Amino acid sequence: MSSSGGHSAADTERTETVLVRGRWNEAASARLPVEVLRELHFRNESGGVCRALPRAFLYARLWCDHVPEGTLGHICRESPAPHELLVCILAGDNPPQLYGRLWERARRRE
Repeated sequence: MSSSGGHSAADTERTETVLVRGRWNEAASARLPVEVLRELHFRNESGGVCRALPRAFLYARLWCDHVPEGTLGHICRESPAPHELLVCILAGDNPPQLYGRLWERARRRE
């Protein structure tokens, strides 16, 4: 808590959750604590052999041990966990203030 008795931005982020998807157009999603997100950035290429994305989307990295087994299509079979996952964060899935803060973090590349 801040000295004024309110909550700091760090306190809010520890209790706030964000809805993420494996890809911008996937129906499967997971609600996770904001604090597990790292390396927020914008991508307009899907990677692999897929087509280019229709526009740049907000993405973040996180460790799979923050995601319930099987969520977002990830199951740890091949090698020991944790694995790094890339997730997409859509504006329409999340409150505008939260999305705005995450967008700003990505813009600043925190």
